[in-house]
Amino acid sequence: MPLPASTRPFELGDPVSEEKRAPEGETKPSTPPKPDRRHLVRGGVLTFVGFFATFMMMANESQLPHGPLWGMLTMLIGTAGLFDVLGLWHEGAEARTSLRETWLFPREGEPLWRSPLVGAPVALAVLIVGALVGGYAGLPVTIVAALLCLLPAALTRPGLMVFLVAGGLYLPFLGAYGLWDPWETHYGEVAREILARDDWISLWWAQEDWFWSKPILIFWSEALSMGALGVDFHADANPGHPEWAIRLPHFVLATGALYAIYALISRRFSRRAGLVTATVVATLPHFFFLAHQAITDMPFVSNMTMAVSMLGLAVTTDPDREVKRWGLGPFTFSLRHLVIGLITLVVVPQILYLVSRNVTWMDSGAPFGWHGDLFMSGSAGNNGVPGNSPIHNVEPRYDGFAAQPVSQAFLWLLGYLGLLWLLRKETRAQSLFMFAFYFFCGLAFMAKGIPGFALPGLVALFFLVGTRRWELLLSGRLRVGAGILTVITVGLPWYVAMYIRHGQPFTDRLLIHDHINRLTAGVHGDTGSIEYFIEQMGYGLFPWIALAPLALAAWLAPWRAQTAPVEKKRRDVLILVALWLASAFTLFSAMTTKFHHYIFPAVPPAGILVGLAVDRLLSPAPEKPDWKRIGATALALLAPLPAIAGVGGMWGGLRGVVPESVPEAEVEGWVTAQAWSTGESVMAILASGLLLTGAWWLMKKGEAPAAEKRRDAWARGAVTTGLLAAPPVLALVGRDLSWITDARPQGYERLIHLFVYNYGRPWPEYLDFRPALTGFAIVAVCAVLLAAFKPLRDVATRAFLGVALLFAVWALDVYMIDLSPHWGQREQVKRYYELRQPGEPLVAWQMNWKGENFYTGNRVSVFVQLDNQALRTWVGQNQGTTAYFLLEHSRLANLRSVLSGSTIEEITDERFDNKFILIRVRLGQRPTPD
Repeated sequence: MPLPASTRPFELGDPVSEEKRAPEGETKPSTPPKPDRRHLVRGGVLTFVGFFATFMMMANESQLPHGPLWGMLTMLIGTAGLFDVLGLWHEGAEARTSLRETWLFPREGEPLWRSPLVGAPVALAVLIVGALVGGYAGLPVTIVAALLCLLPAALTRPGLMVFLVAGGLYLPFLGAYGLWDPWETHYGEVAREILARDDWISLWWAQEDWFWSKPILIFWSEALSMGALGVDFHADANPGHPEWAIRLPHFVLATGALYAIYALISRRFSRRAGLVTATVVATLPHFFFLAHQAITDMPFVSNMTMAVSMLGLAVTTDPDREVKRWGLGPFTFSLRHLVIGLITLVVVPQILYLVSRNVTWMDSGAPFGWHGDLFMSGSAGNNGVPGNSPIHNVEPRYDGFAAQPVSQAFLWLLGYLGLLWLLRKETRAQSLFMFAFYFFCGLAFMAKGIPGFALPGLVALFFLVGTRRWELLLSGRLRVGAGILTVITVGLPWYVAMYIRHGQPFTDRLLIHDHINRLTAGVHGDTGSIEYFIEQMGYGLFPWIALAPLALAAWLAPWRAQTAPVEKKRRDVLILVALWLASAFTLFSAMTTKFHHYIFPAVPPAGILVGLAVDRLLSPAPEKPDWKRIGATALALLAPLPAIAGVGGMWGGLRGVVPESVPEAEVEGWVTAQAWSTGESVMAILASGLLLTGAWWLMKKGEAPAAEKRRDAWARGAVTTGLLAAPPVLALVGRDLSWITDARPQGYERLIHLFVYNYGRPWPEYLDFRPALTGFAIVAVCAVLLAAFKPLRDVATRAFLGVALLFAVWALDVYMIDLSPHWGQREQVKRYYELRQPGEPLVAWQMNWKGENFYTGNRVSVFVQLDNQALRTWVGQNQGTTAYFLLEHSRLANLRSVLSGSTIEEITDERFDNKFILIRVRLGQRPTPD
């Protein structure tokens, strides 16, 4: 029976107005105010200006100096306008937290100078002034000084300390040495050609023409960095210090991965656990070496790490929890801003660039020219240089209207608008974390291809199976449909554009040869069983490999009955990380093709498990900052330094470099002959003991924790067992790193084998790092032994962390820098530019390492043919001129035979570079055939 009209609830479409139904005697409600639509106009104008300015720079015939930097600025302007259009700047003003309550501002009782509000501007000022005054030569000191300005604030802010750890370890000498061949020089040259050719779709490198073997992310990031920082990418430019720009994106990605780990662990365990875990991962050799190597592994693994961290946050977040909003003045910020902003900054430039391939803004005549896609084959500015194909224009393999870039752009625009529609009112934290998960999967797809989304997807699937949390999938909380759209829209546009331009040869090379064949048939590289990567994990996790048994115990413990919601979330995180480790290790162990660095995807989860175990070894952190404990930590971190010097000094000279003045017959064994006296070593070890004692005393004097030390069943049993198992494991790995044997590789070679691929390459005879490595190995074993004793456990664990930090500093700032001249061409090319006269070319003979191309802007004559016919023809055409030849030492005798009528002068020797030699040749008569 229908209700009377007077009592029936009002429904949309009811013919009776609300005004007529108001009870008699009550004031009729006033007409609601019209919504303020000014933000639509304001935001729309700002969005159009920002995005259109970006498009105009892309469509321009000529390139703007520092163009990528201006493009980043205009994209930020357009994104800010988009936020205004969506009404995000002023949403939820009644339920937001002021930014003044965050760690950016001073806390209660804290002086202003100790807050980031003061430290950050001072650090920025120091960085700018130092860079202007000291230049590249003084940049390491400038960076350290700037980071020290942030230290007072970071001491009580673990999140900021993560950035400080990453910056302190990775930044100071990031670009202080040349690019390592083959990967850094290979990929750097492809990125340079992007700028030189002004083509951000089709990749090119000299001698081999199109480059199809790797996806686009590394090349875009390096090209953007070089363009923004003003690296001269033109032919014959010989740019100064381009290494900073080449490696900077990899530092940013590595830091992002570390902070994502911190975000996950700090939310589910504690902020100290997050800091400790991020620091452990940052000090893993495999991680910190690849943070200093501009190769594809860090873009892939860092984005995967961020993706899995976002997945961990999503599956452990209550489904109905609203995202937290932060306010500063009239503006609101939240996770939704970050997700929409990241998607916009990645997708919109791809859309605009595709449109610009059909629309050109010309400097004269008509403002715009409309045309079909046409792109260049060849090296910009190097037409006619030997080793380069002639420059000519190429039409796409598929050139119908539906295949034109503007049509592709329209397709991706639909996907982007679909994502905006899904996100426009999404305020649930779990859903936004899932969108972030899929976004980083899309970036990993751009970095490494199919494994970029397949491996994180596999981890997610195994998590559902292992925890039986199928309700996450069945209820739609995993947002699978939206996730597929996100991965496709973010990561697929370049692949489609490349296929339309180049057709099946592109997919055959990338997908068949470099994906399927590497997995099944084997392409280059090594082969081996499961033992292959177990060995490399030992070196890649040094010295933290000692605590791998303890980490296993820490993972097993939460499987006991635990019902508290917090413990359940912690258990889920541990299961997720363990499945990540198992999936990555199993997948890459099953691959037929093996290189040492292929196991890198398993390194971050291993580090996370170790980091959580380390945190449980430490006494509970006080609720308020305790400066005595901070001081004790500082002393404990420094305590291993004199011990490492003293112990290493017993075995020889710590520097490990044989001076040039030492006769060749005395080079072997010279370093070990420089051992310290017994008194010097003992004094250094005693100094270390005093620092450790001081740390222990301060720790005891520090503020007592609010609760007694937590010691559960895991702590009573697993800790002792794990720490007693640690010394033998660490001693075995330390022996492998510090010893030499009759068979290669020698101990000190195993570290660079984590990121190079030619494991038989000759080692420089004048470098011997055994004393330093022995010091690190023995002191690390002693520290972990001390940790087995309960009264010393806290301070000894901090000292062990100090060993790991010191090892990272030594490996990056001594070991890598000393070796870099022998694994690159920077010094050789620099010497050529110092000596050459106008018109004297550089010739690369029977080598293809690409450093000779990168550092000359590809203005190098390359002859790789074994029959030397092309070289003989060139020499005949250039008789009487002077040329410089770059080649491998082992091939010099053969070249002398080929250039028998020419005068040859050796410019460099094996001390300068034990792989390559630079010679000056006065070209004589035409060479005779062999």
